[in-house]
Amino acid sequence: MNTNKKMRAIGLKQYGSLDGFAPIELSLPEPRKGEVRVRVHASAINPADYKVALGELKFVHARNFPMILGYDFSGVIEALGEGSEWNIGDAVFGFLPYAPSNARGAFAEALIAKTNEITLKPTGVSHIQAAVAATPALTALQAIRDIGKLPHSGGRVLVTGISGGVGSTAIGVILKLQAVPVGVGSGRGIELAKKLGATKVIDRQHQDVFKSSEGNFDVIFDAAAAYRWSQWKASLRSGGKYVTTFPSVPLFLDKLKSLIATTGVGFVGVKSRQADLQLLGKWLESGLTISIDSTFAVRDVAKGIEKLHRGDILGRVAVDVINGF
Repeated sequence: MNTNKKMRAIGLKQYGSLDGFAPIELSLPEPRKGEVRVRVHASAINPADYKVALGELKFVHARNFPMILGYDFSGVIEALGEGSEWNIGDAVFGFLPYAPSNARGAFAEALIAKTNEITLKPTGVSHIQAAVAATPALTALQAIRDIGKLPHSGGRVLVTGISGGVGSTAIGVILKLQAVPVGVGSGRGIELAKKLGATKVIDRQHQDVFKSSEGNFDVIFDAAAAYRWSQWKASLRSGGKYVTTFPSVPLFLDKLKSLIATTGVGFVGVKSRQADLQLLGKWLESGLTISIDSTFAVRDVAKGIEKLHRGDILGRVAVDVINGF
């Protein structure tokens, strides 16, 4: 890859279809001050990938075509920008910004990362494991700890969407935060949540989720973005907070109503904070489990995105980049 200054990638030709991905060749990017170039070993597929590809959520990636998607990554540093304190050969992981300023993607042989938005990958953790952990674990951590203001220990947290990447990962994050996780889901996700350590799981297809929650919560993390604060406010303790993953008009209406209530409403837009990635690295090293549904070669990433779009998954869909072209 380095000899001819070119790299391979999977590019999206235009918005509107998941059939628009194709192999392309691009110039190898050069890192500037405060940046490194990472040879990508592994990535993972997020809902943002199919929402951007279909033109449903254009503001979380630059509108450049051919577009390289893929946010999560794990790999090895192969080039340094000016003043970098990293070393060539360091194994690192993280995720690219979910922002219109991000014109990069992890479905490629290499990417440019900011030096303060990556952390060392633990030696006992595979590139696949690190890549699939980055976005969902930090989303859950920032939603529950920072926005939800979870007590230091002994809190109670309800999480929805336990079949998905963020919801299933949140169970382990809640346990690491020394709190008690209660899950809401259905089908195969119920057994997955129990396996991951949920103390109670509510079957949303066969139970009244609001009447079955039993007691109040410090945080209700709606990872599935399937509910509203107005539905859950009676299940929150005084000072507790409902946090969702998707901004909407109902969310902002609820936020206004919550100003005169004893409970709050929040939205998490995950940020790649190095301190949080470092904490995640320690958690992965000490046994935090990230459920992986399947792994696709990067050349078949469109199939993986389609699988996630259908919703027929348990946990994360991983992407093998280093061996996948």
